[in-house]
Amino acid sequence: MLIRTFRNDEFIDREEEISFLIDWFKETPKEILWLYGPKSCGKTTLIEYVVEKELFEDFENLKPKENYWVRYVNLRGKLISSYETFLESFIKPKDEEEIKKTKSFSARVSASIIQIEAGLLKEVKERKKDLFDVLLNKFENISKEGKQPILIIDEIQTLEDIYINGDRELLKEFLNFCVRLTKETHLSHVIILSSNTIFINKIYNEAKLKITSYFKKVDHLDKKTTLEYLKLHNIPEEKHSLVWDYLGGCIPLIQRMIRHKDKYSSIEDYLNEQVNLALSEIREIMKRFLTKEEKNIFKNIAKQIIKDGFYISSENETQENLRVIDLMSEKEILFYDPQTGAITPNNRVYLKAMEKMLS
Repeated sequence: MLIRTFRNDEFIDREEEISFLIDWFKETPKEILWLYGPKSCGKTTLIEYVVEKELFEDFENLKPKENYWVRYVNLRGKLISSYETFLESFIKPKDEEEIKKTKSFSARVSASIIQIEAGLLKEVKERKKDLFDVLLNKFENISKEGKQPILIIDEIQTLEDIYINGDRELLKEFLNFCVRLTKETHLSHVIILSSNTIFINKIYNEAKLKITSYFKKVDHLDKKTTLEYLKLHNIPEEKHSLVWDYLGGCIPLIQRMIRHKDKYSSIEDYLNEQVNLALSEIREIMKRFLTKEEKNIFKNIAKQIIKDGFYISSENETQENLRVIDLMSEKEILFYDPQTGAITPNNRVYLKAMEKMLS
């Protein structure tokens, strides 16, 4: 187990994923790379670490390694409700370069914007020019300068249900642009992250995108690494199996336990409280969003997960079953893996909560 310091916090393991991404960037762009995984497994921290530490020699001064030209756009927390707000989020006029030189922009903000000439951007906003044609030309020029573009988009599902001119779907147009950058022109790597696995499943089963994409799962830490981490933080060895049973390899939950365990009479009390909180969350969602029949469907799915460790959605699944699976996945209680079809709890706390719900 290797622990690095990243942003004054522990960044644990991920050697396989880091090596995979570094190797990926060395290849000719041919596919969109989708990174997906359960809630709080560390997807965003992983990609931000790779961007700042592996793709840049000096991130604060935006000095990239080798010939990389990197743009990382995290749409989480951005209020994107229209095509206009999408543009404002990360497309800026090139004459704002002077603002950047005065350090009004932080390195992180600067790395998350794409600059195009002010006149061109004005024409794009006025719908006189197509944004994605302009951006493709931008990437072509970057490539001609001998640079390798890398475009990374986090939480892309926020672009769903937004339209250009009232008829063209923004997400569809953006993904078509990504296909052009990778499979068709080989101009740029495109990495897309999403925590919404139902959205990922739609992409995975869309014929055109499936053959132009590669899907890489980022999971919670394995048991061996998790137990090593517990030992490092002086958690009594006799408690290791208990912590794994309740929290699995979800490092944010484990780190929270380490920070707060002394406020409780025992680790068991802390873990039981987390299960009760997860159970309250599940019950609140069931009360607000599920019919009586759908509540029973969810309980049957939970029984199967407890028995086998997972639930597999069959080809003959009813619409009611699918709605429950979709809803509980979107609420991040369940995790749906599009590559295997397996449905599991997003973490082991939810599994323990399901056990308590059915006891």
